[in-house]
Amino acid sequence: MKTARILVVDDDDHVREALVDELSQTYRVEAVSSGGEAFDALSMHQYDVIISDLKMPDHDGIEVLEFARVHQRDAVRVLLTGYLDERAQRALMTPDAPYKVGKPWHDEIEVVVKRALEQRELARRLFASVEDALSLSTFDGELATTRTPLELGQLIVRRALTVEGVTGCGTVVRDNGSEHLFTGSAVAKEGPGWYVDLPLDVEGELRLRARGVTDSARQLVQYMAHRAQRACGILEARTSPLPELLGAGTRMNQLMRQATVGALTSALLHDLASTMQTLSGALADVTAFAGTDAPELGDALAEANSAGNEAVELFVQMRKFIRDGEVKLRAVPVRRLMDRVTRLAGGYVRQRCTLRIPTIPEVECNASETLFLQVLVNLLRNAAHASPPDGAVDVKILVSETEVVFSITDDGPGVAPEIADTMFEPFASTTHEGTGLGLAISAYVMQMCGGRISYRKDPERGACFSVSLPRPVV
Repeated sequence: MKTARILVVDDDDHVREALVDELSQTYRVEAVSSGGEAFDALSMHQYDVIISDLKMPDHDGIEVLEFARVHQRDAVRVLLTGYLDERAQRALMTPDAPYKVGKPWHDEIEVVVKRALEQRELARRLFASVEDALSLSTFDGELATTRTPLELGQLIVRRALTVEGVTGCGTVVRDNGSEHLFTGSAVAKEGPGWYVDLPLDVEGELRLRARGVTDSARQLVQYMAHRAQRACGILEARTSPLPELLGAGTRMNQLMRQATVGALTSALLHDLASTMQTLSGALADVTAFAGTDAPELGDALAEANSAGNEAVELFVQMRKFIRDGEVKLRAVPVRRLMDRVTRLAGGYVRQRCTLRIPTIPEVECNASETLFLQVLVNLLRNAAHASPPDGAVDVKILVSETEVVFSITDDGPGVAPEIADTMFEPFASTTHEGTGLGLAISAYVMQMCGGRISYRKDPERGACFSVSLPRPVV
């Protein structure tokens, strides 16, 4: 599709026709034969590129390009000439000078136009990003004035659509498994550019959906959603992009992997102990049935092999993670995750308070099972530690079309205000009992699993931490 519009100004018919013929393969090209005609065209239409010959009978190329600078929006200006007089040399030395292409131009004119348009696009994006970022300085104040979910949704959509690079935005409300457009316009999940689907309220029933074409626009939309979550009492872990700060060779990656491995040790030992017990029992059955034709022999061998394979897989995953940070994501049944996390942390929780887990949905989520279990175990232990002896820890599992959310609520005092903004950073703790790494490790693991972790203060109880994982794509 030809998008850029070019105006060629030259009194030589042959030159004008040659330029039109050459550039029309890529761009929309118009041509005029004098400076006066150029002034008329520039006054009535917007062009992306103006190419003007230097020497013309009525108005020279310097006058034409200066007129274009004043009357056009950041148009690329190119002076075409076979020689330069003193006036032209001075014009080309000014801070906002046009590009110069000599005659004969060969392929130079196409190269200059292409590179100039690319530079203009980069400059536009940079300016738009800075302008959009500055405009958000008043965003928190505007959020504070909203009183209803409708006002909140309208504000988010209105501000998002002013961001350069956002092509569509709307909010939806979920109700009994169905979705309804709340404000803005519907945004298709499939399409060009990026797509985000973010919760705006505590239960995730009000969601922001947007699509766009630049990474800076996506980051600004995510920032606005994050501030809206805070306005609703949600604090979400916001981590830097993995390729930049958490690359395989960076010091931060190494430190976080070492901390994660240390925290995983107890869970790993428990798994290995359980696995060895299963192997021992299975081998005992094999021994008991040795030398007979009992059909149970095949079942015992199968059980032994299954347990052995699980142990091997655990060792392989841990070794890859320690060596290079490799994380393998796969579809894992939610029931299996909850069975294992209850086995690992249920006893600890029940020694301190009541553990309540409702009906577990029969769905799957994408995760690194070993690493994600550590996140759930850490959150359950923290909840139990914060709750009084007569309190309870509730695990709630919510399933949507795209993700599974695990929420853990306790009866403690909630996160201390002095670390609320830094709780997901290393060493953020108000006690001397822990390392201050638990939540930082959890945020690190959730990012590698493609999920999220967030916190909010339950209005009637204590802390409520939520971790979400994507569902497998069918």
